[in-house]
Amino acid sequence: MEFAKKIVDSTEEIFNTMIFMDISTDGCMSEGQEILFSNVSAMIGLSGNFTAMLSLHCSGYIAMEIAGAMLGMELEEIDADVKDALGEIANMIAGGIKERFASEDIKLELAIPTTVSGKSYSISSPTRSNRVIIPFDLVQGQFFVEMKYSLN
Repeated sequence: MEFAKKIVDSTEEIFNTMIFMDISTDGCMSEGQEILFSNVSAMIGLSGNFTAMLSLHCSGYIAMEIAGAMLGMELEEIDADVKDALGEIANMIAGGIKERFASEDIKLELAIPTTVSGKSYSISSPTRSNRVIIPFDLVQGQFFVEMKYSLN
């Protein structure tokens, strides 16, 4: 199903056309490097021909940089604007993935995005689910797009 390629293509499209930040990636993280240290995570569920949770994870600093670029303003704290912007970015990436799967006649629906922030939290999913994590590099640092999915 080429999950990684769809994640990369959708993320690059959103960052190039909506956020105007240059990003790059070397592809999926290698096995055994799946622990992500982040202060902000934006998540959105997908359901239909398969079920999934798409997440964007980053440090607070990177969250403010990305949200600031999207909103065209300088941000100094992780506030509602940052959380809303990151949730909308996760929504747009998931929408791009949905569109790419639709071209293969795979139907998906999106849930409402949710953003969490803090100094110590963990996100878990059923052990039987599959996981793809793509690290993306910006001039300012790194963020991760993760998809946990189960085939129906």
